[in-house]
Amino acid sequence: MKIEFDGAVSSANANTLSQVIEALLARIQARDTGLDLSALTRILVTDELAAAEQRLGAAPVSGEHLSRIVTDGDGLALLFDGARLWQILEGDGAEIARLIHHLHKECWRVHDARQPQAAEAPTPLARALAPIVAAMWQEYRINRRSAWSLPPDSDLLLNHLAALLQALPAGMQEEITLYFADQDLDGLFAKSMGRIAHLMQAVAHVQGYLDGMGQPLQAVSGEMHELVAGSFLSPIWLTTAQHLAAGHDIGPGELADVPLRRDIHNAFATFGLQLREEDGDVWVDVQPIARPETLH
Repeated sequence: MKIEFDGAVSSANANTLSQVIEALLARIQARDTGLDLSALTRILVTDELAAAEQRLGAAPVSGEHLSRIVTDGDGLALLFDGARLWQILEGDGAEIARLIHHLHKECWRVHDARQPQAAEAPTPLARALAPIVAAMWQEYRINRRSAWSLPPDSDLLLNHLAALLQALPAGMQEEITLYFADQDLDGLFAKSMGRIAHLMQAVAHVQGYLDGMGQPLQAVSGEMHELVAGSFLSPIWLTTAQHLAAGHDIGPGELADVPLRRDIHNAFATFGLQLREEDGDVWVDVQPIARPETLH
């Protein structure tokens, strides 16, 4: 693996950046002996991250990001925003700690990128839920393995999860109310799928860190524990935690995926949406808590 530099800022600081990246990778690999980075052919530190992504044929992504893993011939390349990377290195210890954790997670993404592709799910409903299941496993496994490098100031995404708990019930009810007005079942399914996917991915994200730390939620944040216990998420949280931990021990495959699909199904049902299969397709039956008498 080689480290390359492109652009005025990145090239001017190449020696320091190379030393830092090599030292961090050595530290991470010494701690995680099972980490396989053989697929990583090079690291490119560039002043123009978006242009480098485009040059390598990567699809554009929204929002700012420090790094990106892209296909590079027969291997993978890790692209870094050189200006941002140098700015972090000029910052305080907290920023360096966040960089270490970020690189740690990127290393495990490289490791997982070479894992065999999962077999196609056996039923239409399983195939519809497969992207959510895959995202949950990615969040859980990477966070569980990288928990040792968590910065001291990390909130484990708990604030984000708390915001979801507060906003999701009203948001889902709004979607159902709109459905009764326009009868757009496809629109309801697509929007609710997006909301549930976001929720379950956040749950897996937090659970991965908790299991990696060997700590229950109550030990990390009593306030968040109470919020979850008193919310719609409580039964889903408990069962999903068990299924993620058990599936991690089992290893990738249908046996680990089936319980998570059931958890996702139950998350839909929490908001009055029943998923079912019919004639080789997936349908959703709407069962609101209280159907509006008058639509305006």
